Amino acid sequence: MKNLIVMTLAMLIAGTAAAAGTTDHFLADRHVERGVKCESCHVNGDTSKPVRKAQCLACHKSYEELAKKTANVHPNPHFNHYGERDCTTCHKGHQQSTLSCSQCHKFNLKTP
Repeated sequence: MKNLIVMTLAMLIAGTAAAAGTTDHFLADRHVERGVKCESCHVNGDTSKPVRKAQCLACHKSYEELAKKTANVHPNPHFNHYGERDCTTCHKGHQQSTLSCSQCHKFNLKTP
């Protein structure tokens, strides 16, 4: 029942954004669409604290696995000279994600 409520709210929010002419679709929205509950990322449901890499890797397995998934992306954002960065350096759950590499480089990569 709780999943149904969360999904319904997500669809209403998405519909409201579409009606308003916005196309914001954040990482948290993608997770909800796939049935991932907020508590899966936010430890103890505490949304006031940032999500840490350990929580991301609980589902996404390892940084090496992520690098394999993005192996066809050039350059591979998960195989870089910084090594294993905290996921939230680039991926933002409730706002537009960024590519931190763009601070120095001019890569044309879209960050979910």
